[in-house]
Amino acid sequence: MNLGPYHLFSTGLLLILSYLVSLALVRLQFLSRSYHRKFWNTLLLFFFISTAALGLMLVVKVNYKLKMDWMESVMQWHVDLGIGFAFVAVFHLTWHLRYYTRLAPSSGSPSFGPWTPHLTFSSLQEKLFFLLLGYVSIMAQLILLREFVKTLHGNELFIGIFLSLWMVLAATGARTGANSRVKISLSKLLGVLLFMGTVPLVIYLALILITRFLFLPGYEPEMLPSITTMVLLTGPVALSSGFLFAYVSKSVIQGKGDGSYYRLDSLGSLLAGFLFGLVLVFFLDNAQSLSLLFLMTGLALVLVFRYPAGSFRKSFLLLAATACYILLLLPGIRTGVEGWRYRGEKLLETRDTPYGNLAFSENEGQVTAYLDRNPVLSSADLAANEERIHYAALQHPGPTSFLLLGNGLSGSASEISKYAPDRIDYCEADPWIFRMGSKYLSDSLSENLRFIPMDGRKWLMLNDTVKYDIVISVSGDPLTIGWNRFYTREFFALIHSHLAPGGIFSMQLSTSGSYINKEGSELLSINYHTLSQVFRHVAVVPGYATCFLASDSPLSLDIPALLEQHPVETKYVHPDYLELNRLTFDSDQLMERILLESPETNSDLRPRLFFSRLKGVESISGSHTMLVSGILGTLLFLALLIVYRPLHKGMFVSGFTGAGFQILLIMVMQSLFGFAYLVTPVMITLFMAGIVLGTWLWKPVWGAPGFSKLSGLIAFMALLAVAMVLLLRGGLLSSNRLAGMIILGLLNVLPGLIVGSVYSMSVALSGKEKGVSMGYMFHADLAGAALGSFVPVVFLLPLIGVINTFILFCGINMATGLYILLSNVKSKDDG
Repeated sequence: MNLGPYHLFSTGLLLILSYLVSLALVRLQFLSRSYHRKFWNTLLLFFFISTAALGLMLVVKVNYKLKMDWMESVMQWHVDLGIGFAFVAVFHLTWHLRYYTRLAPSSGSPSFGPWTPHLTFSSLQEKLFFLLLGYVSIMAQLILLREFVKTLHGNELFIGIFLSLWMVLAATGARTGANSRVKISLSKLLGVLLFMGTVPLVIYLALILITRFLFLPGYEPEMLPSITTMVLLTGPVALSSGFLFAYVSKSVIQGKGDGSYYRLDSLGSLLAGFLFGLVLVFFLDNAQSLSLLFLMTGLALVLVFRYPAGSFRKSFLLLAATACYILLLLPGIRTGVEGWRYRGEKLLETRDTPYGNLAFSENEGQVTAYLDRNPVLSSADLAANEERIHYAALQHPGPTSFLLLGNGLSGSASEISKYAPDRIDYCEADPWIFRMGSKYLSDSLSENLRFIPMDGRKWLMLNDTVKYDIVISVSGDPLTIGWNRFYTREFFALIHSHLAPGGIFSMQLSTSGSYINKEGSELLSINYHTLSQVFRHVAVVPGYATCFLASDSPLSLDIPALLEQHPVETKYVHPDYLELNRLTFDSDQLMERILLESPETNSDLRPRLFFSRLKGVESISGSHTMLVSGILGTLLFLALLIVYRPLHKGMFVSGFTGAGFQILLIMVMQSLFGFAYLVTPVMITLFMAGIVLGTWLWKPVWGAPGFSKLSGLIAFMALLAVAMVLLLRGGLLSSNRLAGMIILGLLNVLPGLIVGSVYSMSVALSGKEKGVSMGYMFHADLAGAALGSFVPVVFLLPLIGVINTFILFCGINMATGLYILLSNVKSKDDG
């Protein structure tokens, strides 16, 4: 069995720190002891059942000699869950040691009396508190998301996982705040808010140290270490955000019993999204934005809440925040701090662009560019440059026009210039690669090179009449959906329409060699069959990477003969290194493996190549983390759907579908138009705008609350899913770039509008003690949103694709709306 290492250290550390945090919350009276024990007892039961069930599966497999490949990983899951079971059992044992050491039974924990609000705010302070809470929470979330993507080599699935974990933690905090019966002073609560505004800057520094001392250079962490890192570092901020909302909303004397606080919190989130996504992302680096968050939080607390007490403390807080902001504005300080990430390399320059973190480093004269710490180009890469250029260009009798998609600064343009073409167009999806890289790699540029500062796919969509003899795509492997969009059937069809008669298209995948494993065969097979749907002839040439040549004209692997027809000077693509029989043999061997795989294709809405690449990464460690976590997430969704009462069930499903809509629309936007790094803040902002509108408009539109109206709102979410299916199947989004982006943005507002309306109407229908109900409803919303950000992208999307996931959303919402309606009718009949 190809098992990876058991996660003793990471699992144990995560559980121990989580237990210490929950114990500290009990001691600080933020959390009741009974709820603390209930949570850990539930976790103990989960580990016990999971470990026992997997153990029984292993027994059945061994006893009956079943042949199931996926069962090979059950031992890994069994042991990892057993590790968790052991640690939680130790915690459980410490509570009951006295049971074994004394005869007299222990007295029960004291119970709390009815809840009475105790916090006094002025009208301005009340509004600003919830505005500031939403602002700080979302601003920290958006910036830290970018930092975790950079540190952990994240992709779009990573975005969903990060948002899901954040909302799980926030939901836990909200449940804790709603249950808490301890009177906490306003001063302590404001201190927690200051902590939320300050600690993200500490997390940023911690991520640099983790990169420096814990991760090996080029190490791509698995899902479990990534999740552990995210939970440990973001947990305090996310838990605090949920706790503060639920606790303060029920604790304000003369507080509001409707959705006003939820609207204010969402409005603060909306402001943070607009400021970050439309302003800060273009002008400040992540560290500078975090220091600005610290400064703005401190200013708001000092000026509006007169916190902290004493003029000296106020002055110290403002001076510290201002000093951090000014220091991080200095380029030398920022580069020096970021340089700790790059061992053995000198960091020349780094910048957080709207498209990702871009860094240029130098080692023994070789300059390398990293986008989110993934290498995207390197100098002195002559052999790779010759293969990617000459394998394609030699096929054409006289190429006069070239289109180079990416990597123009590594020397590819210099190789193209050997053919003396009339035109070399060079597109770069992140224009900052050219702007920064030309300072260090200007000697690799050709005189007739024309730089086009936009995504090559966008360039081709905007210029219908331009034609090229040779198009060479040098995109990174499809490790992200953003890069996958350069390997889809839609993209290949776009390339085909811009090739002149006899034109050739060339691209590469890093999977190489004449013998590859099953995951590599699947990867190459998907790409080959996708190309074959568009081009009449496709050739596969093994080399430093596997090169794919595609054309409507015949292609030749006799590179030595083609070199005789084109007297270009080469060193590695040369008869001394290349021999026809060897090239043909290696290509035939590779094609034999490719054709054994099922003929699947890659498309914008079914990114099979992306998920196949992820499977290949997981196969290295022998894990199936995505599959297991997806199944567990789905089971948890079904369990909560059964447990929740009708009102909370409606909120839970709305939160699940709303978040699912948001993350899927981000992926659709990414597939069609590119770069989730820039798209994500904007899409989250539009979703929050919908929530604000929903909490404000629900009453003027719907009037008095009612269960039938609540069912109607949930049914509208189902109809929205149907509309999305029709748009995707009709191809309306991709036919016009600007119209498609506007439609996707508006479609992201509507789910938020429904979620905000469902929240406000549910609180209005909840009956007595609305202040407490707001916290519970907020918890149900966040629990649903957490699973909605996780299950669709990790489990549903690779299994059934985007369109079928929206169809499933439709069914879930229709069933839930009908259930709520029938439950209310039944309760009236019983009454």
